Amino acid sequence: MKRLFLIFIILFLSTGCSNNNNFLAVHVIDVGQGDCILITTPSNNNILIDSGDENTYKIVKSYLKLHKIKNLDMIVASHLDKDHIGSLDNVIDNFNVKKVYTPNQKDDSPSYYNLTKSCENKNIDISYLKKGDKIKLNDDININVLGPSYIQDNNNLNSIVLNLNYMDMDFLFTGDCEEPNEIEIINSFELEDVDFLKVAHHGSSTSSTENFIKEVSPDIGVISCGYKNQYGHPHQSTLDTLEKYNVNIFRTDLNGDLVFYSDGKKIFTTKKYEQ
Repeated sequence: MKRLFLIFIILFLSTGCSNNNNFLAVHVIDVGQGDCILITTPSNNNILIDSGDENTYKIVKSYLKLHKIKNLDMIVASHLDKDHIGSLDNVIDNFNVKKVYTPNQKDDSPSYYNLTKSCENKNIDISYLKKGDKIKLNDDININVLGPSYIQDNNNLNSIVLNLNYMDMDFLFTGDCEEPNEIEIINSFELEDVDFLKVAHHGSSTSSTENFIKEVSPDIGVISCGYKNQYGHPHQSTLDTLEKYNVNIFRTDLNGDLVFYSDGKKIFTTKKYEQ
């Protein structure tokens, strides 16, 4: 049976992660038409998934500094599109970064060249993630890699999909994965009752199929997209599917930055976001 978790609105003013360092925090940073997610853990691990495009570094830098982030234990480039990796070179140049993960592919784009050059300059070896890989952060937090299983010509289909488990809570980060990825994921893994879903591909109709949403049954769905973007994201069909399955939808184009906290038993926010 679907677990029901309320989103608790805590009525106090949050001035940064330091006030909530007993919780796992997921920050969906508003980088316009792109993705950038910061995850901070109670054990002071910092994970950055993507960074927006080459014009959003100042946004990312300001956000990280506001929340007193100096060190990044992991950077994950979900895939090699520039709206996901465009600013990662600058992040690597200006922050202390331990590990960088990408899909096992190469690209001839300036964004990818800059990323690899920055890693080379900082003596960071790029590691690759694929379906079946596991990362154990500590006793309470495990990350399972659900995709990709192999590399294809379409960058979106190569998206690294991460399932982060924190005690009783499941968080799913999907990059720009599309329907073929979703079919493989639900055929390969038991993902009933996901608590938090980063909706794939900015809410595009190429992702978030009814079978997938029905199977993973998320309580919260977060969409990262630009205000009145040229692609029409999120597509109405995606919103309709999420609403059909009673997913609480939150969007960066309507609210800007989004932050969610978890104690391992529930997920809550410190602000009342427009839905």
